[in-house]
Parts: sequence; structure tokens; C-alpha cells
Amino acid sequence: MPMKKTMEFSLKSNSGEIKKLEQKISNFLTYRGYSNDFIQDQIMILRELIISGKKFDNLRPSEFEMSVQLHIENNTITVEVKKSVCESAYGKLEALDKTIQWIRGYQDPLEDYMINFAEGPGASPLAGTNGLGLARIAHQANAIIDFYVSEDNVLNLSAVCNLNAENFS
Repeated sequence: MPMKKTMEFSLKSNSGEIKKLEQKISNFLTYRGYSNDFIQDQIMILRELIISGKKFDNLRPSEFEMSVQLHIENNTITVEVKKSVCESAYGKLEALDKTIQWIRGYQDPLEDYMINFAEGPGASPLAGTNGLGLARIAHQANAIIDFYVSEDNVLNLSAVCNLNAENFS
């Protein structure tokens, strides 16, 4: 029987659900032979994408609902969160686009973020955004971050990592 390559979850505002999801992803990847460091990177990506997705809620910060997917292809692994957004969030989506474009423009976005952060407010387009978490995903997990908003106003925010022999135990 072939191994399942995709995990999908519905996630609500309960932090206990996030811990359970992290454990399920850890078990899913451990069973497939991935190294502990790689698994921890994927869990970090999951957390950061959830935090980023929560920023598009009209609800209180403790209330949210989103879909989470982890998918393994031949040479990549993708973590994606899907979250309904309303039209009032479009300004935030423009800021997210600028943040992701800025991160992609640097070989080491985390280092550049820290240098700009030390230079003061306004030195980096990440100031006041969730940019540090996204920069961390790009730097620590060597992931490519992207997003789009579907016709039915669902934000799809993802991080894709290449797989190689070092990712396995």
C-alpha cells in the first residue's frame, strides 16, 4: 500500500488543537524517516504560517478558523494554510505581498531584517508586520514563501522546501 503524501486539517482557535496538529505532523514525518531537525523546521513553518494567517481575521486574536495542509511531492514538501479573508483585509494583503517580495530579494533575509531592525523604524518593510516569522521560514528552513487569494476570497499562504538526503534520519 503506498504511503499517504498529504495531511489536511481544519484548525480552530484552540491552542490545544495546534499542539495536536504539531504532534500529528511530527508523527507523519517521523514515520517517513525524516530527521528531527527537518521535522522541527516543518513545525516552525506551520506555526509561523498560522500566525501570519491569523492576521487576516476580523475576529478577536483568540478566534480563528483555517485549513492546514502538508503535502509531500517527489522533491518538495509544502505546508499551506487557507483562511477566508474579507475585502477589508486587502490592505494587509498588499503589505504581505511587499513583505514576501522583500524577503525574496535577499540571500539571507533574516540577517538583513535584523540589521534593518537595528537601524530603526521604517528601515525595513517588515517593521510592524509578521515579517520576522516569514523571514525566519525563508532563512532557517530555506523555504520559498508564496500566497494567493482565490476568487472566493480565501488566502492560500504556503512555504515550499526542497527535499534532499540531509532531510532524512
